[in-house]
Amino acid sequence: MVHKPDTQVLIIGGGIGGLLLATICRKVNIQCKVLERTKQLEPVGAGISLAPNALKVLEQLGLYEEIKRTGQPLKKVMIHRNTTKWRELDFGAESYYGYPVYSIERHHFHHMLYEAAGGEEVVVLDAKVEDVIDKPEEEYVKVKLADGRELSGEVVVGADGIRSITRRILARNAGMDAVNTIRFTGRVHMSGYTAPMPNLGPEELGVANWLFYDDSILTTWPCKDNRQWFIGVKMADPNSVQEKNRSVWSGTTREMINDVYGEKFHPFGENGMVKDVVNRSERIVASNVYEEVSFASMSAGRVALLGDAAHSMTSFFGQGACQAIEDATELGNLLQRYFSVPAEKRLSNVDDVLKEYSIRREARAKDIVAFSSNYAKVHMGKLPYGMGPLVRKLVYAYAPAWSWMWYLGWLYGYQPTVDAVR
Repeated sequence: MVHKPDTQVLIIGGGIGGLLLATICRKVNIQCKVLERTKQLEPVGAGISLAPNALKVLEQLGLYEEIKRTGQPLKKVMIHRNTTKWRELDFGAESYYGYPVYSIERHHFHHMLYEAAGGEEVVVLDAKVEDVIDKPEEEYVKVKLADGRELSGEVVVGADGIRSITRRILARNAGMDAVNTIRFTGRVHMSGYTAPMPNLGPEELGVANWLFYDDSILTTWPCKDNRQWFIGVKMADPNSVQEKNRSVWSGTTREMINDVYGEKFHPFGENGMVKDVVNRSERIVASNVYEEVSFASMSAGRVALLGDAAHSMTSFFGQGACQAIEDATELGNLLQRYFSVPAEKRLSNVDDVLKEYSIRREARAKDIVAFSSNYAKVHMGKLPYGMGPLVRKLVYAYAPAWSWMWYLGWLYGYQPTVDAVR
């Protein structure tokens, strides 16, 4: 008697990377299930940045029109040092790379992916994973849930974020002492997503603001209808009650953010202050910032890692979601080629397929994690030998717009697509 698995691909984590992979699987006729630990999908985070390296595959999958309808393309950036305006930087990425950089509400984009992946037919809510069992002598990989359920698949993909249970299980099975290779950067992000700003007009649409204060920085990204997505970054208070081993702070309020930034200058504030923006917030969040310090392999046996579960990075330059989308696209292509061949005619096993995925993705992931980390140091003016403020001013006040677009070719010019979707 031939036993069949519950599905071909089991995806642990219903975030952006997991849902994008499920969307690709659906398009290329691969059976999959997404195991999401939360009981319901609720609004989390604030905004999200979608750059040219992620937008081509989203257009291919039929999601780009909705992104254009509900997102806002970035046109230019106003850069200030305290109250002094350094410049306006044109950021017309579309003329160089075919797509602009879009800012969109994170929850709306998440819901788009949920529907595209198949919704409740594919996503299993309240599915908290306790173990992944990948024994070579067994025909399928098994995933055990906290409520006693057990599911099987030919492949398991851990897309469960920076605190990945999948990653910890792989480390345990490999006999590794350290189950996480991420570190606290010493920085805190405070962010929010506002209602439309009534004092702004058509000339402010698509305009971002980067503000460098003496003790912190704050950026606001333009969203639909002159909504603002803001991110404040400061060094963490060593005496903070927030634990360093946690990501998201609980109980964040507007007052907490205004205590840090409220009285500082912001050109889009009705009275020229950050609190004018913060007080329009519909959703706010604060979190400690982590980044990768050592890279384990992105696959082991029949289990692969994707997105933050594989390569956590700072949010500077907004590539976290884009890299999860790149991962999902590359992995989706390899899985499609594998599953499109009848089992009895396959010349390779799935372990080899996932190894190829690791080889394809690990070098670029390392480069982008390093870029994100180094860019954070420039952005915050924290470079060795006291060179940070000077280098930051040279880059932000004087480097011509074309040099930014030229340099970003290695990042934005890479635009993967799903081979089987035309």
